[in-house]
Amino acid sequence: MRLLNYIRTTVFLVVLSIIGISCEEDMEKVMLSDEIVSNTLASPSDSYTFTFESRTEVFHEFTWNAPDFGFEASITYTLQMDSADGDFSSPVSLVTTQDLSASPLIGVVNNTLLGMGYEPDVDASVKFRVRSVVGTGVDPIYSNVVTTIVTPYLAVFPPIFIVGDAQNWDLGAALELSSTGPGTYEAVGSFVEGGKFRMFATPSWDAEQWGWSFFEGGSVPDNVISGEDDDSNFLFEGASGVYKIAINLNTKTISLEESELPTLFLVGDGQGWDLQQAAPLTYLGGGMYEGSAILQKDGYFRLFEKADWNATQYGGSYFADGSVPEMFTSAGDGDDNFIFTGETAEYLVTVDLDDLIITAEVAAAYPSALYLVGDDQGWSFANSPTFTDLGGGSFEATADFTNGATFRFFEEVDNWSDAYGYDFFADGTIDDDLGAVGDADANFVFNATAGTYTITVSFSERTISVEPYSAFPASLYMVGDDQGWSFANSPTFTDMGSGVFEATAVTFTNGSTFRFFEEVDNWTDAYGAGYFTGGLTGDIVATGDGDDNITFNGADGSLKVTVDFKNKTIVVE
Repeated sequence: MRLLNYIRTTVFLVVLSIIGISCEEDMEKVMLSDEIVSNTLASPSDSYTFTFESRTEVFHEFTWNAPDFGFEASITYTLQMDSADGDFSSPVSLVTTQDLSASPLIGVVNNTLLGMGYEPDVDASVKFRVRSVVGTGVDPIYSNVVTTIVTPYLAVFPPIFIVGDAQNWDLGAALELSSTGPGTYEAVGSFVEGGKFRMFATPSWDAEQWGWSFFEGGSVPDNVISGEDDDSNFLFEGASGVYKIAINLNTKTISLEESELPTLFLVGDGQGWDLQQAAPLTYLGGGMYEGSAILQKDGYFRLFEKADWNATQYGGSYFADGSVPEMFTSAGDGDDNFIFTGETAEYLVTVDLDDLIITAEVAAAYPSALYLVGDDQGWSFANSPTFTDLGGGSFEATADFTNGATFRFFEEVDNWSDAYGYDFFADGTIDDDLGAVGDADANFVFNATAGTYTITVSFSERTISVEPYSAFPASLYMVGDDQGWSFANSPTFTDMGSGVFEATAVTFTNGSTFRFFEEVDNWTDAYGAGYFTGGLTGDIVATGDGDDNITFNGADGSLKVTVDFKNKTIVVE
């Protein structure tokens, strides 16, 4: 037994020796040189002067040789820059490459210099070096340092302004022309036939100005002539309208072409996500827009170039690097919405798409709740109909009215001070079924036949409508994947009476989702899977998403849809 163990041990040691010898022969030993030879960075020219026009050109082709680490290595190089008096403790990395050269663009280096605090048109002494890295286990090495002098250019140019008859010579309404480069500007704005105007460096009568005399010897459109006055104004002889104007102060040229004013709309919960109620913001020039919009507490919204779901849109991510009010937070959803955390009210909203700035201030506040108290409620808040907040200062309720009954609205239970009577809505639109009592409390009087009515109150529009109550929608639209989520493509439903609607030859594809709506482009009044508690029949099931959609799981085809609001059922067959 001992002999057997001895033989096994001997064989094991022999095999282990053979393996060790074999590995030693197959493996190539990599040894780091004791004296690593750093690389050499070639010197640039003594000085450079940057210009806006040369921003896309190469600043300088920096070249260097490879350092010697004592073995062949994959080396990553970084071209670093620092101020002449810096110690490279916080260098700026311009280019990272594995090549032996780098050619940063003038525009990139220029913006870097301005970011380091250097002034435009002032000499900047800077230095460069190359950082060489082969891996985490080896310390980086650095090349020699080279220096040069660079004169950066102004990268951002202030706008100029047009003031004239189209602006009623109001400095506050001056048309802003955005700079497209040194001495070049453009904007879209209104011009009036026979109207005069001139340009200003800032909206101030004391600012530098450019008029007809400045452009003499240059080129201006045929429909722009001298105003023949002491202010050197231009006179516009074209047809009144909207034009795109481009101005070059360097070459003393002006061009004009017919155009349309840019538009911007705010759409969200405050507008019921109804494009027809989209809040328009007026174009002020440049990237500036301003207008009134209803913002709803905890409501979502975003900006649209046009009142169209397919238009260019601006949400939280667009303004991520800009400045927005604290009450605007990014929803982080798929639509890039904002969430408004302030109180529901009408706000004056200013948007700057160029500088990524939004401001908002209260223009008109709306009640957060609503109560109707009068004769039919025994003048008790406890008997007020329950109003639903529709958003945007609008409320709706179902209420019983008797002919001749008087009432008014209140914001807070048992607070008789915060009342909204007939006089408050007098400048808006009040339903013909309502009249003014003419008493000291400005009460309303109901003049129609007694019954149950739907009453809708809008504080933003100062309107009140009263309609006989119906338990069922007046019309029906089906919108989903097969309709491209467009109301225009909804199948046509026939009102069969008693809350039943029917549509035939409705296109379905397997896996498509949809839901029902009462009003065109009104995404608020929706009927999804959760509403139809009576059942879903015919290859349709609840999608289970946040919009309460319905999914069709059957074979593609053209089918009949019956929607019964009385029994809350849907049948697809």
